[in-house]
Parts: sequence; structure tokens; C-alpha cells
Amino acid sequence: MSNYLKIIAAMLIWSTWGIIIRLLALPAVVVLFYSSLIASFTVPLVLKMRGELALSGVRKAWWLFALLVASSITNNVTYFYALAHTTVSNAVFTHYTAPLFVAVLAPLMIAERLLKVTLISLPIAALGMAMIVLAGGGLRNGSGDASGIIAGMVSGVAYAFIIIYSRKLSRMLLHHKAIVVLLWTTTLVTAPWALFMRYHIDYRAAGLLLITGMLHSTLAPLLYYSALRKVMAQHAAVLGYMEPLAAVPLAYLFLSETPSFVALFGGVLILFSGYLVVRSRMRE
Repeated sequence: MSNYLKIIAAMLIWSTWGIIIRLLALPAVVVLFYSSLIASFTVPLVLKMRGELALSGVRKAWWLFALLVASSITNNVTYFYALAHTTVSNAVFTHYTAPLFVAVLAPLMIAERLLKVTLISLPIAALGMAMIVLAGGGLRNGSGDASGIIAGMVSGVAYAFIIIYSRKLSRMLLHHKAIVVLLWTTTLVTAPWALFMRYHIDYRAAGLLLITGMLHSTLAPLLYYSALRKVMAQHAAVLGYMEPLAAVPLAYLFLSETPSFVALFGGVLILFSGYLVVRSRMRE
């Protein structure tokens, strides 16, 4: 599987978060704890089978790991909250302001070239996402959506830093170590809240949490982080729009959020922007 296909596959897995969060109806920190707890066992097992579990070298980049952990926890909690407190389209739109931040920060923080194709594809993708959200009423919703939209924006900023720090660690060949450290630390940090909050987990919720642990927190990160080593952060950011592109029709099928023709056209723009990035990379 090519590195670009790995990123797209990871995004398609993560695109189902909206449905799962709605079905679980659990606090965001609880979902994050259990999915991270499950993956904290499965990811090391997979890496052990592949001979890639060694954790040497973590100490020399401890500050990068700390920044990645802080960004990841912030991103997940605020994104899960947004999915639960506003429409999926609003949540993913605000969350995916991240590529705009990456396009600006990557040349400054990790010395990537600002490519012409990035300047072309990012506005196209942003326009597509704007059309999807505006077709459903945009950000001019009642106060009930306000907290979700704000949380989505915060998650977008945090997600931008995740891409930057992950790319930096990938260049240091620490991408697999980053996943393990991230999972273990996230589990420890969220445990106090998750273990003492009041909530109920039935058999269906337990099954969904198992799925998130195996797919969303194990398979998808392994695909994504391994691909980041050879894919520019700016390209990964644009390809990340595959997640909201899939999330919108999934919300229609399972949550009765009906997209209009304008929203569907916005999706075509997002696909086109991703195509531009892949084509440009293939020509290098």
C-alpha cells in the first residue's frame, strides 16, 4: 500500500467517529480513555510482531513527545465534544481548519518548502468544506451549537500541531515510538476522569469501544504515522480532507443529516484538491 493510500485509509476509519460518538453518548474523555487503553495493548503487540517495538531514543526527543501528547489529548477531547454538541458537518469543518495552519507553520517549524500545489489545493479544499457547512446553515446556528463549534476550532489548532510534531518525529525515525508513548501517556492522563465520572457502559457501548480501540486507535494511527515519514506535512494535511468528505455521507446515512446539492459539490472540490496533491507528488 502506498503512503498516500495509507493516509486515506486512516482518514476513512476516522471519518466514522461522528457516528460512534453519537451512539456511545459518553463523555469525550471516557471514550478517549477506553480507546487508548485498548490500543495501548494492541499497538505494542503489533509492533512487537513486526520487530519495531524498541523504545530507545525517546529520551533525546522527550520535549517533542510531550508536545505531541498535549496536542493529541486536546485535539481528541475537543473534537469528540464538538461531534456530540453540533452537527457532524460543523464539527469536521472547524476541525479541518488544521491544514490551513499546517500550510503556514510547516515551512517555519520543519523547514518544508511551501509548494505551489499547496497554495492551489488548500483554498479549493477550504472552499469545498465551506460549501458543505454553509449549505446546512453555516455557523449561524443557535447557541446550542456554539460550544461545539468553538470546541471544533480548538481541535483544529491542536490537530495542526499534531501533524507538525508527528512529521518531525517521523523524520527522526521515532514514529512508531510516538504511537506507543502517546497511547500510554493518554491512558494515564485520562484515567482519573474516566474512572471516577458517572456513566454507564452496556454491551453495545463496550463493543463500540472495542472497535474504536482496534481500528481508530490502533490500525489508523499505525497507517498514518508510518506514511508521514515519506509524505510532506502539507500534503498529509490536504489529504486529511478525505475524513470530512466521508463523514458527511455517513452522517446522512446514519444520523439523518441530509446534504444538499451545494454540499455535494463541495465534496467534489475536496476530492479534486486531493487529486492535485497526489498528482503533483507522483511527478516528483
